[in-house]
Amino acid sequence: MQVVLIVILLLVYNCSDQFIAVRAKILSKSRKKAAKIAQESATARKRWKLAKELVLRHEVEMYDSSAAPEELATSSDGILHADKGNGKRSKNCRKLNVRTERFRRAYSQIDKERALQLDKDKLTLSGIVSRAAENRPQRPMLEVAFKGLTLSIGKKKLLQCVTGKLSPGRITAIMGPSGAGKTTFLNAVLGKTSGYKKDGLVLVNGKSGSMQSYKKIIGFVPQDDIVHGNLTVEENLWFSGRCRLSKSMSKADKVLILERVIGSLGLQEIRNSLVGTVEKRGISGGQRKRVNVGIEMVMEPSLLILDEPTTGLDSASSQQLLRALRHEASQGVNVCAVIHQPSYTLFNMFDDFVLLARGGLIAYHGPISEVENYFSGLGIKVPDRENPPDYYIDILEGIAKTKMRGHATPKHLPLLWILHNGYEVPEDMRKDLEEINMMHELYTVGSITRELSSVEQTESKDSVHQNVSQRNDLLNRKTPGVLAQYRYYLGRVAKQRLREATQQAVDYLILCIAGICIGTITKVNDDTLGAASYGYTIIAVSLLCQLAALRSFSPERLQYWRERESGMSSVAYFLARDTVDHFNTVVKPIVFLSTFYFFNNPRSTLRDNYLVLLALVYCVTGIGYTLAIWFELGLAQLCSALLPVVLVLVGTDPKFPQFIKQFCYPKWTLEAFIIAGAKEYSGVWLITRCGALLKGGYNINYFALCIGIMMLNGVLFRFVALLSLLKLR
Repeated sequence: MQVVLIVILLLVYNCSDQFIAVRAKILSKSRKKAAKIAQESATARKRWKLAKELVLRHEVEMYDSSAAPEELATSSDGILHADKGNGKRSKNCRKLNVRTERFRRAYSQIDKERALQLDKDKLTLSGIVSRAAENRPQRPMLEVAFKGLTLSIGKKKLLQCVTGKLSPGRITAIMGPSGAGKTTFLNAVLGKTSGYKKDGLVLVNGKSGSMQSYKKIIGFVPQDDIVHGNLTVEENLWFSGRCRLSKSMSKADKVLILERVIGSLGLQEIRNSLVGTVEKRGISGGQRKRVNVGIEMVMEPSLLILDEPTTGLDSASSQQLLRALRHEASQGVNVCAVIHQPSYTLFNMFDDFVLLARGGLIAYHGPISEVENYFSGLGIKVPDRENPPDYYIDILEGIAKTKMRGHATPKHLPLLWILHNGYEVPEDMRKDLEEINMMHELYTVGSITRELSSVEQTESKDSVHQNVSQRNDLLNRKTPGVLAQYRYYLGRVAKQRLREATQQAVDYLILCIAGICIGTITKVNDDTLGAASYGYTIIAVSLLCQLAALRSFSPERLQYWRERESGMSSVAYFLARDTVDHFNTVVKPIVFLSTFYFFNNPRSTLRDNYLVLLALVYCVTGIGYTLAIWFELGLAQLCSALLPVVLVLVGTDPKFPQFIKQFCYPKWTLEAFIIAGAKEYSGVWLITRCGALLKGGYNINYFALCIGIMMLNGVLFRFVALLSLLKLR
């Protein structure tokens, strides 16, 4: 048995990565085949289009009439072929497997969209309007407005009198010096205001309501790249799409969305690469940032919030990311991003600009095209070769010096913006009014600028507002239920465990060594039925299995929080991880006993010992889950190492009250081990058995009860862990 176990461990240690690599190659082959077919189809469509143009120009005589039927023949699925010989290829296309067919449809649709975009670039204004009328965005739209929004903690105000709106179909850049409240502003937009004192209103499409009600159509890209390092780029994106897109959407459409996002973010070359972790190198930091954005783009949000998405990206990658976001905005998505030090080219790719001053006050909120005119009206002109957003932040911080109109200073910029828009001046800013002696003139100039900019935007926003008013089904996206998400999570966790096979093999090896050591140093004493030696077994197995159980939840706390906030099922997440861990629960007792029995010869049967260890591992695994969810990894490891030792001492010490011992799982484990051994005594040894059982206070008929209590403890601790997962933040 030991030889078989060693062979299995070696196979797992060496072949797990190869198994996953073979599957990845099969998927890659299907994609390449589909891409080739789609490319041939696109080429054929171009030839057919050229032929039609020639016919319209009365130049059909340039083609040989006898060759035309063959060259311009199209198959039943719309794919053009050069000659009759390609008919065989058409028949082969019909025999493609389902996976390849999905990719073929996706690539064909993406090619059509690219061709449509090229045609759109050549259209006149009337052509664009008619094309937009034919292809209105299908996503529900979200317009977020805020009036007099103020957030504070105690006496400290983090945001003050923030008024404005984020419009669908536009990209808004949020900028400001460090500590100005940019992240707080995003939290306010997302409705994450618990713990803050909130004043003012946040309106969604003109109605007051909780932003959490719309979380299924809101995407949030955190500043940190919170992705699964032991999954590939494609697997990270695909899982997000499967769980968060509508359950009524076909798998082919989900594949299309996935391929579209991968293409727009430039991730084709690394789609099969592992993202990587701290221990195992993967893709680069910039590529990881794009994957972080893609996880939200793939669920087709109506509101997309990004916290510093271009940090760590070079200029070319940043522009590629902004082009992808502009494509999202063209579909009616409301995009808002915190940006640090963008280049002038990147800055001008945004539509709107929000400049926050220290204290959470707005110094400007409007179109990018009008920002320089507004500040010029205040006497702030950007010097040559200066980047406007950086210069404005330097003005707010007092780094750059300038002379403003009248007696205004940079600290008055938020007040000037309030006057410019006619908002009510807060009480704590009224004293600054006396320091401005040209208030009326500034307000007049600002009003004219504001009216001009509003006229320019009216035409572009009319269709957007009309679409917003027509869509009342914002909450109707029905994502996959708990059972479907459980299946998706189960596949993901199983894949992650296969990639962690090396760590699993090390766990089994340590258990084997523990079995050898304990089996060698412990001997069964008939007077106590081996009570002392079984204590070592309980400590060793509890310690090793409980520490291993921490890895089920501790390393992915941030990923779980992100997924939970997006509306994914916590119950499905927990049950999937617990289900996969049942494999270890069943196998680890076998691994331990395979070496323990070789060096020790207990009276109890292998079956009884396996049942006891199975119940023990199930129990301590639940305790490990609870510790992993309650505490950070370091503290959870310390508790896992200390708890088994303390509980064994309490459960086996006769001085402790029986009431306390009833709640210690080692007490029931030890009793089960002793009863399992005592059952094998016979003949004259029955007297010894009766005396030992009576002295220890054990009952020969309580074996099933002990097993049941340990299993019940495992269930209860899992229930506590699940509740903690749902409630703790």
